[in-house]
Amino acid sequence: MKKLIISFLLLSFQLNFAQGFYNGSSESATMQDVIQKDCCLLGQYKISGSIGTFYNKITYLSPANQEINYNRYGLNFNVNTKFYKEFQLRLSFFADLNQDKDKPKWLSNLYYSLGIYNWKDKTFSYGYENYQPNRFDGSYNFLTNMKRGFFFVSYNYYLLKNESKLKLDGTSQIYVSPFVRYQLEYTDRYGIKVEGNNKFTLGTSARYVIWHNFYIEGAVYYYPDTESELPWDPDYTYGFGYFDWRSFKLNFSYGNWIANRFPGRDKQMKNDFSNGEFKLSFSYIW
Repeated sequence: MKKLIISFLLLSFQLNFAQGFYNGSSESATMQDVIQKDCCLLGQYKISGSIGTFYNKITYLSPANQEINYNRYGLNFNVNTKFYKEFQLRLSFFADLNQDKDKPKWLSNLYYSLGIYNWKDKTFSYGYENYQPNRFDGSYNFLTNMKRGFFFVSYNYYLLKNESKLKLDGTSQIYVSPFVRYQLEYTDRYGIKVEGNNKFTLGTSARYVIWHNFYIEGAVYYYPDTESELPWDPDYTYGFGYFDWRSFKLNFSYGNWIANRFPGRDKQMKNDFSNGEFKLSFSYIW
């Protein structure tokens, strides 16, 4: 907990330092606007992301069948690089600050994805994403994990028209995105034992930005092959937060993405609100 408090203090210091450069305009979007410079691709919208801290509780069974609650907290750095139009490489790095003996060995230090990511109305996104336990300590093989990521196709559309009474300001919108995912190979939750091949997942996600960038979101999932639905696969996910994409804007979020079951369905893995992830970060856009 001491390290978590230190990480929040460091984040606050970084934010205050950043605000010292800020030119005071609420419309400043890129680093070019913030630091009043015109060089090094500043203002080209080629690089964006966030830096911050996170916390979540992981509940799991030990080899001795003992229930363990591990508190994960640390620092998180995200970077999105746009190469051509909406073709992007996205990377997320995680540095764990809690290193006690109960730390699960399957936690990932790296997520990555590559593809076309569109945010506009009535557009497709498609590509490849990998959230396997990619580790820098050599305990997992990156090449092996590559075939355990998934390919996806999604379609974006907006529900609210400009005249809608649900639009409380310029940020208000309901974003809906049905999607299809395909995995060549999928494993147990530890990322080691192969559970099967050719897994399809269908679903729809939605985000309602209510007012001034405050939002709630959720998604529902369907597994055509019921045998491929594993205990940690969700029937639904949910979250909420505040997000402003412009540089040096403080953002926060909560998300719960695993093991949620609809009423009446057998829940094989413990997960409740406390197992969601809390994040505090500030954004940047180059």
